[in-house]
Amino acid sequence: MPASINLRTGLPALLLTGLGFLFSQCSSSPAEKNDMAETPVNEEIRYETVRVTASRPTTELSLPGELESYYETDLYPRVSSYVKALHADIGDQVRKGQLLAELEAPELTANLTEAYSKVKAAEAQFEGSRGIFQRVLRTSRTLGAISPADLQTARTKAISDSLGIVAANAHYRSVQQLVSYLKITAPFTGVITDRRLSPGAFVGPGGQNGIPILKIKQLDRLRLRIAVPEAYLGDIRTGAPVQFSVRSFRNQTFTGKISRVSNNVRPETRSEMVEIDFPNPGGKLKPGMFASVRLPVSSSGEGSLYVPKSAVISTMDRTFVQKVVNGKAERVTVQKGDDAVGQTQVFGNLKAGDIILKTASDDLADGTAIKTQLVGQ
Repeated sequence: MPASINLRTGLPALLLTGLGFLFSQCSSSPAEKNDMAETPVNEEIRYETVRVTASRPTTELSLPGELESYYETDLYPRVSSYVKALHADIGDQVRKGQLLAELEAPELTANLTEAYSKVKAAEAQFEGSRGIFQRVLRTSRTLGAISPADLQTARTKAISDSLGIVAANAHYRSVQQLVSYLKITAPFTGVITDRRLSPGAFVGPGGQNGIPILKIKQLDRLRLRIAVPEAYLGDIRTGAPVQFSVRSFRNQTFTGKISRVSNNVRPETRSEMVEIDFPNPGGKLKPGMFASVRLPVSSSGEGSLYVPKSAVISTMDRTFVQKVVNGKAERVTVQKGDDAVGQTQVFGNLKAGDIILKTASDDLADGTAIKTQLVGQ
């Protein structure tokens, strides 16, 4: 049978034993006390610093772009007619001036015949009035044979009939021009990329005038359009070579030249449209392809200073960096420019080579003495 514990004598003994154990744990040996004394309670804080640089962190800018055909157009009918025949289809290579489609409009053919007959009638009428005028003119040389009024009437009639020929010819040429619209030719050398209508379709005013018959694009020369940010417009030079790549040919790099600059900054994107011409004789690249453009920009700029983004603090009052002068932190008010690859362009009372805190702290007041450590950016 287990021994029973006397509550009067056993409980105090247990309490004394526990207190003795706690006191033994709190007390330390002299060696342990020396080790604790050698360990500093508060380690010295060192702030990382960097130098202000006067060059951009990159020498080229990566921008997205889209390839477009140098020329492209939709071919619409200009007169009310029916599609008689199509001589080209999607994917066909065509030459400038090549016949692509024929239209038919019987009323235009009839109008052309009528206009031609009016020209001939006007010519015949002029021949008659001119002959009469010449006879009257010869007769008038005999005194009293022809009155001056009759001579003037014959002259006026001949002049009027000659102007009738001019009017008839003008009308004939206008109808002839309309008839020529029944033949649609290629405005430039390219490829047919779309066909919307078929033979028999009624086209032109009152018909399917909103739908093009064919679409043609030039493929041997392409345009690459990119939007360049406003901060880099000073680096754009017409004729400068530009390299780009496309997803379809990942291991290849293509080169074009800056050909046109819009000279207009779009307020919604703060960018300017730039066009790059690219010769594409084999038709390897296609319009509509997405391109990644590497635009060369200057590696340095006069008056441009760059600091890490973490070095700039913006408060309700101002934007500043913390410059280190004689071991003390000083706030320098700056204005921010463009951002690129972790760097921010700043303008203020700074110069290249100044030491600033890599990570600014709003808790450091002006004149606070600090320990620093210079690190790379």
